[in-house]
Amino acid sequence: MRHVYLLLSILGLLLPMICFGIHFTSRGEAAWSEFFAAPFATWVISGFSWDLMLTAITITLWMHREAKRLKMPGFYWHFAFIFLVGICFALPTFLYRREKFLSSPTN
Repeated sequence: MRHVYLLLSILGLLLPMICFGIHFTSRGEAAWSEFFAAPFATWVISGFSWDLMLTAITITLWMHREAKRLKMPGFYWHFAFIFLVGICFALPTFLYRREKFLSSPTN
């Protein structure tokens, strides 16, 4: 499963960054204002945005508790990953590291 998590981590980093890169290179001076306005442009998109924000909070709480329970170092990187890249990168990266941690001989 570790390889699947690694692949999902790579995709979770590349795909959003490609989209963000296209947005910022094509929108000029309006890029930042549009970046923060777009998630609430319609009621449907607002629903998806709230869903992602609440999912990010829930996953952050779970990852923190799981890292603490396992005494797994490095949780705060994943906290930063959620808010700098997204859940699609932070969660599979955490799961990859968790699998690696659990399979190490010192645990």
